Amino acid sequence: MKTNKKHSAVVICCLAMLFTILPWGCAQIRTTGALFLENERLALRFDRNTGTLTAIQNKLTGENYSVSGDEFAVEVVDFRHDFAEAKVVSLKHRSRTLEACYRSGDMTIEVTYTLERNHHFAEKQITIISSRDYGLRKVVLSRPVFSADKLVMTCYRYPQFGRAPGKEPISTFFGRTPKGGFFTGIEMPFDVSSLSERQVVLAYAPSLKVKAGERFVCEPVYFGVYQRHTADDQSASSLIEFMGKARREFQPKSAGTKSEEVPLQSESDAMVAMTSAILGPPRFGLVPMACGWHSEMQHGTYTSDKMVDEEMKSLDFLTECGIDWVSDSHPWGGETTKMNVLGADDKYIPGELVTKFLEHARKKDIKVVMWSSMNNTHHWGGGQPFRADKPEWLMTPKTLDGKPDIIKRAKANCFANTPFFNWLSRINNDGLATGYYKAWCMDGSFFGDGGWYTTVIPVDCASDMHDHLSGDSNYACQKALEQLFATVRQQCPDIYTFTCRPLQDLGTWSLKNVNVCFTQLESGTGKDNLAAGDLIRTWSRARVRLDFFPHYLDQPLLFPSRYINDKRPFNWPSEKFDYIMLSALSSSPNQLYYMPTKTGIPAKDKVEIRKWLDWGHKNVEYLKVRKDLPDWPAVGKVDGSAHIVGNQGLIFLFNSGKTPLEAQFALTEESIGLMTKGSFLVTQEYPVLSQEIKAAYGNVVRWQVPGETTVILRLKHSN
Repeated sequence: MKTNKKHSAVVICCLAMLFTILPWGCAQIRTTGALFLENERLALRFDRNTGTLTAIQNKLTGENYSVSGDEFAVEVVDFRHDFAEAKVVSLKHRSRTLEACYRSGDMTIEVTYTLERNHHFAEKQITIISSRDYGLRKVVLSRPVFSADKLVMTCYRYPQFGRAPGKEPISTFFGRTPKGGFFTGIEMPFDVSSLSERQVVLAYAPSLKVKAGERFVCEPVYFGVYQRHTADDQSASSLIEFMGKARREFQPKSAGTKSEEVPLQSESDAMVAMTSAILGPPRFGLVPMACGWHSEMQHGTYTSDKMVDEEMKSLDFLTECGIDWVSDSHPWGGETTKMNVLGADDKYIPGELVTKFLEHARKKDIKVVMWSSMNNTHHWGGGQPFRADKPEWLMTPKTLDGKPDIIKRAKANCFANTPFFNWLSRINNDGLATGYYKAWCMDGSFFGDGGWYTTVIPVDCASDMHDHLSGDSNYACQKALEQLFATVRQQCPDIYTFTCRPLQDLGTWSLKNVNVCFTQLESGTGKDNLAAGDLIRTWSRARVRLDFFPHYLDQPLLFPSRYINDKRPFNWPSEKFDYIMLSALSSSPNQLYYMPTKTGIPAKDKVEIRKWLDWGHKNVEYLKVRKDLPDWPAVGKVDGSAHIVGNQGLIFLFNSGKTPLEAQFALTEESIGLMTKGSFLVTQEYPVLSQEIKAAYGNVVRWQVPGETTVILRLKHSN
């Protein structure tokens, strides 16, 4: 059979084009011999022989960053597997992934790079499989050296607050160039990564026992890019001032804050966009929650119907305010004695008095948070480790520098212990299966006390009977708690997961399968609603700007704390109620209220709270997004936030000083998150004002804000 050469060439050309454009085919392979993953924002180049990353292209700026040394190392007890000794078994290149498989001794190491279509970041994940049992001490996920014109590398460690100096849980590394830059790190708290000149070592210490044949999936690495904003060139003095003041409050021994420790605004924006994509969007609407512990509700066990009747009146009070969520005021319904003796096959079912309270909450349509504790039945009074019949489940005491460890002061079960974990997980599921709870919380610390987590002393357990290697059990405990949240979400997909400590102190990457994280303003906001409103917005900004929280995972706190046994005179703050309510609503669709449910408040204030919560429910889709205006809350400035969905939205403006001030913002994506072009109408919705402004995309809008006032502007697309 004769073949037409011209026809064959056309066929071959068409097939080549087909494999290039089909989404399920292989990604385009360049003539240089390199492998690429790319989308409109980012391109990664790999060596086709080793499968290692060799370059990152920032398509937002057109800049290129060369990479060398993208290599792994696996340190096990008595041995170490280095990349140089590993052999490439296979390379699989698809449109969104590059998969490389290596063999080193008795270990198989799988490396997968993933770049989704619309992301400005890629992820690298390593999986380890061994033919024999081993103790995994440390994993180096990559040790890249970056090169680019005028490149400046910096290491940023966070969370910035709620930790002891020198105990920074998370590291993110920024590479800054004239037009933009890149960022990289590990999606986990407490890594052991480091920076030396332009080399980043991305590593962590699992300190785990791993079974033969088990697929150990390592924590992901991220590589992302960003473009510099105009705001990056503005002074960060207000941010630096806030950090210095906050550190003196939280960490008195800290030496202070240097300006280079603060990420650029564009770096924060890029990081928050990434954490939002990885942690997922908000799953609930407006959630106004009262904290029973700080709302004059009982801390001890219910002992009489009369006591429960008083608690039911507290629920009635919350209903009148429009607050329809409440966190239980004591762990495990306050039934500490029952929890202390719970056995192997016992179920956790609320007792008669607790059930009476829960039935009334259901009648009032108040969703109750099941408040659980992790390894001590009641960290704040009368509790003890679970399962006294299982002493081998306890965390084994250690000493540090000859001084008693915190573990000796507060005994606890070791959380990194599969038999205990399985038992506790079942106990939680028993409680949720009753149907009384619409939300679930885990609280405490890995030491078994109620204090701050590992920011003072790392979690260490010397037992050789648990899942961790003897000594460091940090990572093992964190993974167990992460698994518990995932299990609860799997068992109850519609549950609202609410976390306190330790995740509150562990930072952004500890919040997988979490809907909201307890506030940093634990002690309350004070009796001046203007100052309290500024404080609410400031700390919510700090979590976003400095710790890369998606704002909808934050839980701003309103009003002073009220313990049931606090007999001091109480002056309820009634002035400027709109200011504090709108400060919280603009910060997050979640709020936490400290309410005097037994002392009471004026009827007009109940009406005011309900009015603004009703408004929040109607506008919650706008509250799920947030773009902060440049200035931070302070007397003499107007701060605020924009909440734009599509071509419309809300803009909040706050002026806590007495002097009227002018606010300004541009109708652009960089300024307020507006991406739709065209003409727009800006009107003042609150306080009601007939003024309106018509402006085109890109124009600057100026608006007068009276003293001690919150202004809400409504933005609509105008044809």
